Parts: sequence; C-alpha cells; structure tokens
Amino acid sequence: MSSEMSYGGWVTERPATTGGSSSLVRLVGWVAAAGAALTVIGTGGHLSLERLQTGAQQALYSTADVAVVEDVRTPAEDLARIREVLRPAVSDLAATLGVSRQSVYNWLNGEQVAEENAARLADLAQAADVLAHKGVAVNAALLKRRFANGRTLMQVAQSGESARDAALVLAQIHQRESAQRERMNARIANRAKTSATADFDLPSSNDQA
Repeated sequence: MSSEMSYGGWVTERPATTGGSSSLVRLVGWVAAAGAALTVIGTGGHLSLERLQTGAQQALYSTADVAVVEDVRTPAEDLARIREVLRPAVSDLAATLGVSRQSVYNWLNGEQVAEENAARLADLAQAADVLAHKGVAVNAALLKRRFANGRTLMQVAQSGESARDAALVLAQIHQRESAQRERMNARIANRAKTSATADFDLPSSNDQA
C-alpha cells in the first residue's frame, strides 16, 4: 500500500510505512556533553562539533538521552525518514548530498544508491530520528538556523560532518530555549496584578497643604 506525499516540492509515491516499526530504539550518553558545551554559548552562539565530540570522548555519563536506530534501514527507508521529518526540498537535499536533483528522483523511483550516498542518507536519517525523538518541531526556519560555527544542519551534513551529532546540539538548544520561555511565562503568570483606580496615575493628596 502506498500514499502520495508532497513536501517542499516532493511529489511521489512512497510506502505507507517507513520502517519505524522495525527500528528499535536505545539510548546512549551524549546529552551531558552537549549540555555542558551549550552553557558557554547561550542561545545564539556557535558550537564546534569537534568540541562536542571531544568532550563526549573524554567523559563517562550515567544518563542517556539520545535515540539511535539499532536496526539498519535501507537507503529507501532512510530517504523516506528524511522526507517525513526534515521535509527538505529536492534541490536542498541534492545540494546537501552533492548529487543532482535527478539522482534524488531516481532514488525515489527505486534506483540503487551508491554506498557513499547511502551512508550520508543514513546519517541524515539518524539526525531526523534525534529531532523526532526529542520532540523538536521541524520547519523551514529551524532548517535555516545557523548554530554550528555559523552553519545550518544541512550545511553540516554537506560538509561531511555528522548530521546526527549536529541534530543533538540543535535539539539541546531548542530544549534550553523552551525551558527559558517556560520559566519566563511562569514569572509573568505569578506576578501580582495591581488594580487600576480612577486616580491611579495622580499624586497622593497632601492633607497638610
């Protein structure tokens, strides 16, 4: 059974399922490294993926917070997962992978994917897994956000670095900002409201005058 999908210029038939039922999820300890690194950049700074990876390699973590797909998906399933979560335009995905738009359309039509491109599709699909697992709503603004040395998620993938690791950082930034907004809203909600009166803005009377 198949259904027709249209995302950012994509129009094609794809399987009704994307392999999610066969993909078991386990947790690995990356979040502590990302959280520690993010404390030095705030909500609008830049973060080197190399710094994140180095920090992760130098520490052991007792908690786990990142979903990783254990079962290997096919390139077609990875492509479907990317389309489902990230929803890039065909031209954007082609530029990210360094292929032509026609190559992407050929993959959608069932053409075999070269090993190098399959590996990059798998990495980008795992980035989609991370964002979906963390509950990050993906939209055009998020994909255009520059957060890793001034680069977007797709630009990180285009450079050959790990899109999955970049998605982890992006998810952490999103969570920190959401927590800050919640704290701010809570402060505003708890403020005592002053009732307005007819002479609210008038100076107090001087009985001795």
